Parts: sequence; structure tokens; C-alpha cells
Amino acid sequence: MNGVMPQPCRRPEWFVLIVLAGLLAVPASVAQAGPEDAGAFLDALNKTAIETLNDTAISEDQRLQEFRKLAQKSFDVPRISKFVLGINWRRATPAQREEFLDVFEDVNLQRFMPLFTKYADQVFTVTKVRQHKEKPRLYFVTSTISREEAPTATVEWRVAKRDDEYRILDVIAEGVSMALTLRKEYGSVVKNLGIDGLIAQLREKVKSEDRAANSTPQ
Repeated sequence: MNGVMPQPCRRPEWFVLIVLAGLLAVPASVAQAGPEDAGAFLDALNKTAIETLNDTAISEDQRLQEFRKLAQKSFDVPRISKFVLGINWRRATPAQREEFLDVFEDVNLQRFMPLFTKYADQVFTVTKVRQHKEKPRLYFVTSTISREEAPTATVEWRVAKRDDEYRILDVIAEGVSMALTLRKEYGSVVKNLGIDGLIAQLREKVKSEDRAANSTPQ
């Protein structure tokens, strides 16, 4: 190996477009929606995103903080982190796990933030909700995202219920899992440079994006 690690988080950029469209789209309808329904959870998530993240009075810093709160409340980041690291999570020290959790959240926040204003008028529709046959707290929520002058996207959300709250575990856009994509990508990185190498590269990515954002005229 030449010691140069492939840049993480590059290939699934299209996931960001689709997932963010879902988070910021105008909710149209929910199939089988109920007070504790996984579909209703996603519908409520959309409404919250619209109310908070599309407020023109909110500054960029406020948008970041609002999205962080939304992501922490809606995505099960610890479980996703364990999955994308796979066996490397068990090999990681407690300090490495904590560092990865922090930087993994920051990287994904940066990927979503610049796209906030692009998807306010898109329509998000939950079309089907399925409960896992063997795991009653796991749900598969199928949705469509209608976009002007673009094909309608089909997205499946894997949602788990724990302590009477729902959390997103994975997003499958057009049949491709974001979690599996990142697991394969990060696994390759760790194989070459180790867990510390992955964390270092992700932290550098965060710093690089911050520098680029700060140097861009507002």
C-alpha cells in the first residue's frame, strides 16, 4: 500500500441529497399513521425540520445547532457508529469509540448543512410501513420524495423503537444502504491506517470543510 487513504464519505454523497430531501420535504400523507407509528414519527420529523430549518430568520450557526439537535433526536448515532465500524468497534478502545462518535456526527452534519435551502418545496410521502416479523420493535418505512423536474425517489427508512421513542438506523435509497456503504468504506480505511488513522482523516475533513466555509463570501 502507498499509505494514502481513500477519502471517506465521498462516494455516497447522493445519499445526502435524498436523505436531506426527505428530512426537509413537505409531508403529504402517512400510511397507517398513528400516535406510535413509525411512519408518523417520520412525518413529525419532516414537520419539525420545516418549522425550524427553513426559518429565514435563523443564522447559519443556529441552523447547525438545530440540525444537530434534530439529528441527535432522530438518528441512533451510537448504534449506527457501531455498525459502520463493524468488528473494529469491538477492537477500539473506549477513547477511540468516543472520538469516532464525535467526529462521525460532525462529518455528517457538514455534509447535510449546505443543502438545507434546496429541498424546502419537495414532497415527502410515506407509502408503506412494515413491522419486522421477528423483531417487533424494528420497522421498515417506505417513502417517496417528489422533486420538480426530476424522477421521484424511493427511500426506505429502518426505524427502531426503544423506550417509546423512534430512532432511524439506516436509509436505503434506491436499494442501496447508507450504513452498508459506510461500513465497507470505513472498513477499507481502518485496514490501511487503523482506527486512529480513520479518526484523524475524518477530523481533517471537518477542519477542511470549516476552512472552506469560512473562506466563502456570504
